[in-house]
Amino acid sequence: MDKKKLLQDLIHDYTRTHKKSEAFFQRASQFQVRGGSHNLRLFMPFPFYDVHSQGSTVTDVDGNSYVDFWQGHFGNILGHNPKFVLDTLIDYYKQGNGLSTGFPSTLQSELAELLLSRISAEKIRFSTSGTLATMYAVMLSKAKTNRDLVMKVGGGWHGSQPYALKGISLYERGLTKVESAGLPSGMDEMILITRFNDEEDLEEKFRIYGERTACLILEPFIGAGGFIFGSKKYIHKARQLSYQYDSLLIFDEVVSGFRFHAGALQNLYDVQPDLTVFGKAIGGGMPLSAVAGKDEVMALCGPDAIQEKKVKVEGGTFSAHPASMLAGLTFVKYLQDNEQDIYPRIGRFGLRVRREIENIFTTHGFHVRCTGDGNSVAKNSSVVGVHFLHDTCDQIESPEQVWNPDVCDIELREKIFKLAMIQEGFNVFHGYGSISGAHSEEEIQTSLDAVERIAKKWKGKK
Repeated sequence: MDKKKLLQDLIHDYTRTHKKSEAFFQRASQFQVRGGSHNLRLFMPFPFYDVHSQGSTVTDVDGNSYVDFWQGHFGNILGHNPKFVLDTLIDYYKQGNGLSTGFPSTLQSELAELLLSRISAEKIRFSTSGTLATMYAVMLSKAKTNRDLVMKVGGGWHGSQPYALKGISLYERGLTKVESAGLPSGMDEMILITRFNDEEDLEEKFRIYGERTACLILEPFIGAGGFIFGSKKYIHKARQLSYQYDSLLIFDEVVSGFRFHAGALQNLYDVQPDLTVFGKAIGGGMPLSAVAGKDEVMALCGPDAIQEKKVKVEGGTFSAHPASMLAGLTFVKYLQDNEQDIYPRIGRFGLRVRREIENIFTTHGFHVRCTGDGNSVAKNSSVVGVHFLHDTCDQIESPEQVWNPDVCDIELREKIFKLAMIQEGFNVFHGYGSISGAHSEEEIQTSLDAVERIAKKWKGKK
């Protein structure tokens, strides 16, 4: 298969059907870096610009409609703009409320109480982005332990903050490189990388560095690293070693929180980390994140903490924004009240899509494996990653496989297949993405029919 020619043809077809988006992109690029403010949204040759998103679909400025499996960076568990959230916000605005006031509203106390009833934590503090929340969690752990080293997983993405910009997706004999300029000197030595789902490597890293390590931060379900769940043994080993070496265990549940059930993924592992970071779903479509954890750790960001241990987690002007509090409260309550209807349904769709995409590509002579299977941990997993392998492989278990160009065809997954699915009327991410409560059985089937057409077309070009 001539991938270069295939990509050129897809770009040509995409450009032909997205003339207005191309014009918007060219104009936007005069004022914004590559026409936008989030690099993942700015796919090549240029992104389409949306004018309306509702439920499972998004419509662009050219009038093209797509079934969307990106769904607000996987946070829209019920689809775009659920009516019950919008109606609540509209009523709130009509009462003359909703904009920033700078006062602590009662809404944040209600949301805090609700979230803490669903997760393993004692206190919570709200912020506006996952990046800030993970940075705050690391700062709290360093203050608590009086240690400098931060351990993270290769392939783990914890936002654009200094303590996490190493070992993300740049593969050079592993995922071990610092991936951003502009960081303080010494950050390379300060950040330790361990391999996801590798108990032996984790034990070795703690044996060597454990007494100098402030925290281990990891995603129990790793998102950008390939939609992979940590094994139960690995997650429990992380908890045991953190205790053993008096390091704090931080779970980044920005993606996994409320994604697989109406609570934190840690509950399904029966593991209580010292700190947890949340985002995406807890805001109900509004900007909201949170750090939650043990009282003795969270107290370090309070005004009464002793000066030498005090952490400046001051929040920011828009922390606990009233509209975000209301949207999050409304959304999380709905997930909780309808848990038995929402999650089993989208979980069945996820299982079906993972199995059928593998079968389709295998039938047509391609080596493809799908990730996102929750195994015995999260039985209702609604996420799907699609990985095109250079050779046969029983299972994708680590980000080192996902981002190793000798194992996975990254260009085929991230560029070619994405444009091919867009041409078929589906917006996907990392091969497919996440299924929401707004997706219908018919849309799931038509997406699989599209995969079948693409596989047949590609087979003819092999």
